[in-house]
Amino acid sequence: MIALQPRDKRIPRIIVNEMCGSTTDEDILFKAQITEWENPKYAKGTIIERIGVKGNLKNETTAILSAYQLDVSPFPSSLYKHLLESCAIPEAEFLYREDLRKECVFTIDPLTARDLDDAVSCKTLSNGNLEVGVHISDVGFYLQEETELDTMVSKKGTTIYLVENVYHMLPVELCSRCSLLPGKDSLTFSVFFEMTENGEILNHRFARTIINSCSQLAYEHVQEMLDYRYTFDQANLPPITNGHNASDICEIVNKLMRISSNLRRKRFDNGALKIDQIKIFFKLDGAGKPVQISKYENIEAHRLIEELMLLANITVAKKILEDFPDIAFLRRHDAPNPRLMYQTKELLESIGIHVDITNSSTLQTSLENYSTTDFLGSVRSAVLNHLLAKPMTQARYFCASREDDYKHYALSVDNYTHFTSPIRRYADIMVHRLLAASLGYSTKPTWETDYVMAIAANCNKQKYNAKKAGEASTELFLAYYIDQNQPFIQDAVVVDVKKQ
Repeated sequence: MIALQPRDKRIPRIIVNEMCGSTTDEDILFKAQITEWENPKYAKGTIIERIGVKGNLKNETTAILSAYQLDVSPFPSSLYKHLLESCAIPEAEFLYREDLRKECVFTIDPLTARDLDDAVSCKTLSNGNLEVGVHISDVGFYLQEETELDTMVSKKGTTIYLVENVYHMLPVELCSRCSLLPGKDSLTFSVFFEMTENGEILNHRFARTIINSCSQLAYEHVQEMLDYRYTFDQANLPPITNGHNASDICEIVNKLMRISSNLRRKRFDNGALKIDQIKIFFKLDGAGKPVQISKYENIEAHRLIEELMLLANITVAKKILEDFPDIAFLRRHDAPNPRLMYQTKELLESIGIHVDITNSSTLQTSLENYSTTDFLGSVRSAVLNHLLAKPMTQARYFCASREDDYKHYALSVDNYTHFTSPIRRYADIMVHRLLAASLGYSTKPTWETDYVMAIAANCNKQKYNAKKAGEASTELFLAYYIDQNQPFIQDAVVVDVKKQ
């Protein structure tokens, strides 16, 4: 008999009868199952799997996926190969969809992105107003409801992003088919907004569409267009097709930036809250080991896309709630834990920092008051964001008829949902199906509210577990990098001091 020490400190040692066959078992990771727990100090169990030597990045990653119960098993090709047999879009789709293939539509994503869910466009209407388009991959066209593939995808719930790998919610080949790659006819769901140049929304409409993205831009390309509108280096851009050029895209990018800046200002005037926690990224070598770390920088180009996606999500939420109040698939964010928030307020006051926790608006104002551009301001801002993130609750999906309050605390809006990332979130596919029915493209789903709640609960669980696994992966690779680069010297700030 040997005793296994779980990494989760809330779980006691587990006594197992199996002989693991090595005198160095303390260096081995096992997956075990508790079979009996009568004595509070220890439990009895059995070994399910021998994962491998601890400290090895591959084994540690396997352990993370297992700990958070994330299924990364591949899809049987028999479930989806028929969807890939023809590259051509069926002629029937051209009969009722709006054809936008000649318009200047493009994607903006991270430089290494492969799953391109969304594209944007902006054109001037005959009345002088602008029509801003948000175009989202019509994954539901390929992922038909009540199929074996749909069941398997719904259980996965979300794409999992770890440092060294991405585990897709959809079959990889289907991700590629649905991605809005440049020069390829793509089926999309679009939300169009008629706006003034200052971002005042006059009206909106929805449609199923066909696009052909003219370019796959990275945030860095867009930022250069914003910083050097008339002098940016066009040679740095990716190919641009469909008769458009860099000047066309640059003009649209700058119009969209003005619009998104005004949308953002109005959101925060309305009480929105933004807590920015530091994120780090790794450069890996050919063996998948970290050789460089860097901090994620939130630039204007990110905010441009963020605002347009938020606007689309809010608009779709209102539509599906209006038409299907019984089964609308929404997302809410509850107010922070009041006890934890008050404790944080008291802690900050003890060091001379005063935050108003009355609501999201007053909290945001407090954050802004202490955020300055100097070194001390940046450090103080990092600590405030870190501490104030802890009392926050997890946003969650729900069925509209099962709850009374739909409000999203951080966004400070009455209705919200997820519509803009159907390649990587099953929740968005549920919303697409509702929107299709709302617009008369299909009949109303025959969902019982219990079914909608079950899907929401699974999406919540999978999204949370995938997020925690991603954080654990980052911690793993950071620890490995520090271990391999000692002495490791960095500026840091103390965020908490325990009593002992």
